[in-house]
Amino acid sequence: MPKTKGVKQANRGFVRSALKLIYTLLAQILFPNELEQLLRALLKARGSYLSRLGNEGRKALRTLNRISVEDVRKAIKELGKKVLRETRDRRVAIDFHAIPQYHKDKRLLSRIRPNKGTSWGLAQIVIYLLGRKRIFLDVLPITTKKIAEDFKKVMQVLMEELDSEGLRLVMVFADREFAVNEVVKFLLDMGLDFVIAAKAQMYEKYLGMLSPVDVYYAGVRYVGFLCVRHYSGACLVMLKRGDGGVIGFLVRGEVDVQGAVVLAEMYRVRWGVENAFRSLEEFRVRSRTCDVRKELVLILLSYLLVNIWFLVRSWRRVRLWEFCESLLEGLEVSRSSRDQRGRVLSRKCFSLKSS
Repeated sequence: MPKTKGVKQANRGFVRSALKLIYTLLAQILFPNELEQLLRALLKARGSYLSRLGNEGRKALRTLNRISVEDVRKAIKELGKKVLRETRDRRVAIDFHAIPQYHKDKRLLSRIRPNKGTSWGLAQIVIYLLGRKRIFLDVLPITTKKIAEDFKKVMQVLMEELDSEGLRLVMVFADREFAVNEVVKFLLDMGLDFVIAAKAQMYEKYLGMLSPVDVYYAGVRYVGFLCVRHYSGACLVMLKRGDGGVIGFLVRGEVDVQGAVVLAEMYRVRWGVENAFRSLEEFRVRSRTCDVRKELVLILLSYLLVNIWFLVRSWRRVRLWEFCESLLEGLEVSRSSRDQRGRVLSRKCFSLKSS
């Protein structure tokens, strides 16, 4: 893709900071030369498979044998703690992300919604910081086979992680796949406020019972509202927009129309984590290895590098592909200057021997 001189000059400033941060976070995992080679391969193979790089890709796969899942998770958490110390707005979104997999070894896989010809995948629960600085604070791989049914177990692990980060869970936002009785009853028993998107069959019979309203909030006009008790124990809230679309969600207790539109807007803001997942999938490096652990390490490394881009983007407007190309150029400049210093040093040594 063609790049102008202006783009190179504008991007030159952040490269050194980004590379320094990457080397600092991963210094305990690999030697500098190995880390540089792996980083170069990941940046070149972004959005595609390592195998397209040939020998360089195979060497990167072998390097993954020396990297553990917990080491990469530790690096992600260290970066998250650094950002938390520098921010006051600590609103976070918690969401699940599943990546389809076709491995025979199912020990690290979970049951997911059928996607791309498989119902198995590598699932993660992420803690994502909203606000001006947006970043994945933590990524927890999930190995439970049925996430919705084992929601209680997953939430207990999540609560422990939040405690370790100094965060307190105030409200849970969840997609419609978690609009099941087991999840709702668990959240009610915990006394947590929640907003769970309702499935269409939950509210379609109430569509003719909405009360007319006229509320304008956050750029959206609402013309219909209804709040009824659901058999799960939660309250089912329905809002009709001015364009005819209907929003349905489950909440802990009864709300009026003003409270409902505020919750709807809060749920919309939570979609920042979905945009982050799109950026992750745009960058995520893939492999054709039969080792599912290596695939998980690749996914976590992709989270980490996308996090670095999120940080850079908080103070410099730069697109993802520009970020990757700039880092590659920085690595090449670093290698060429290092080789040049090596040649100068070898010439000095040779002149000393000759004399």
